[in-house]
Amino acid sequence: MTEKTILKNRVKELRARLDLRQSDLAREIGVTRQTILAIEKGRLNPSINIALKTARVLREPVDYIFYLENVEETETSSNPAHSPELARSSEEKAPIWDFAK
Repeated sequence: MTEKTILKNRVKELRARLDLRQSDLAREIGVTRQTILAIEKGRLNPSINIALKTARVLREPVDYIFYLENVEETETSSNPAHSPELARSSEEKAPIWDFAK
């Protein structure tokens, strides 16, 4: 098994606490309501600009709203992209600034 780090967020919870609708938050940040929905559902990782604006509107630190969570992945032998040999070769070629590992 391998570990993968994913970005999670508390946008929906914090928005509800302030009694804001998705459209209200979107207008304050300068994005669409669909963008807020995608961020809340974890389908879209926000840019640093959007994350900072979100933090300002929700009155919380960026790293409280957006945080990293480790999840375990199972490797399947039927999928060659998940083979240990390929994983090793991609790790060796990973750039030095790849903080996800």
